[in-house]
Amino acid sequence: MKKLFILIIIILTLTFVSCSPCSFLDCISSNYSLSFRIVSVADGTDLVFGRKRIYDRNLFRFYSLKGIDTTFYALTSTGYYLNAPEDSVMHIQFYPMIDTAYMRLSNGDIDTLAMSFNTYKTKCCGTITDIINFRLNDKIDLPGNKGTQIIKK
Repeated sequence: MKKLFILIIIILTLTFVSCSPCSFLDCISSNYSLSFRIVSVADGTDLVFGRKRIYDRNLFRFYSLKGIDTTFYALTSTGYYLNAPEDSVMHIQFYPMIDTAYMRLSNGDIDTLAMSFNTYKTKCCGTITDIINFRLNDKIDLPGNKGTQIIKK
């Protein structure tokens, strides 16, 4: 009797799991990241990693302000990114989600990044958020979800 009960439990569990449309779904996650390169507007040379660099990436600061609180974001340059050599891409994770962030370059130049997000609810994966656009210094619109972007200075 005990074996029959265990068998019924196993069959019901397998039936429930196999009938659930979300049981084997590999969910995408939220993306609060931006990937970009800073190049010369004159000739397109890399201004951070190239031989003609004028910025020191170790002195960059990415942050946001909320009242008297400042949140700093980490800069990385690892991984594979579309449209750019691996070692010249700056990759920033802007989490917690904010509308306006600041990029302080090594020479004291401060740029404003105004971000637009797309948040949507899914049946199986909960709420997903992506940066769909960022506006640099209220002048240049760049897609946030289209790979590595080029910032010309």
